[in-house]
Amino acid sequence: MDDRAGSRDSTVTFDLDVLLTTMPTPNGDVPLIFLDDPARTPAPDSDVNGEPTSALLSVCLQTGLGLITDAGDLLVPLAPGWWSAFDGTGGLTVNSPRDVAGRPFCHADHVSVPPGWADAAGRLGYVVLFAGSIAIAGHAASADAQLRAAAGSGMLAAGAVGYRPG
Repeated sequence: MDDRAGSRDSTVTFDLDVLLTTMPTPNGDVPLIFLDDPARTPAPDSDVNGEPTSALLSVCLQTGLGLITDAGDLLVPLAPGWWSAFDGTGGLTVNSPRDVAGRPFCHADHVSVPPGWADAAGRLGYVVLFAGSIAIAGHAASADAQLRAAAGSGMLAAGAVGYRPG
């Protein structure tokens, strides 16, 4: 299930599909946030190192998320200065290091939260954030395949970001 959210850098506004899910591991579930720009909203500076990019990917890379290009091994770096919060009633906020007070990187109301997501985020103190052109809407069951496809096309940024319970 996905929800729509708006995100804005200083020059571009775009709509995002937002999905929260968990990834099972031997040590317990890891909470994930997907921020998907299915329209690949063009960035004013339409390339990163000479490669075409989207507005979402451009701003994510400029503010400390890592570019994930290895579809076989989705290694996620730490993202200092990024943090997320869930208010317990469906409100999700994601902040980047360059946000100003009252203007978060992304805020979505009425986000569907899978059982155990908030508990896992609170226990770990972080979530894994994936952002880009993931095509996750309607494909939540194949999230792994969607992430690998986005990484293979150079349209995926990610980071382990801090979590603050609402």
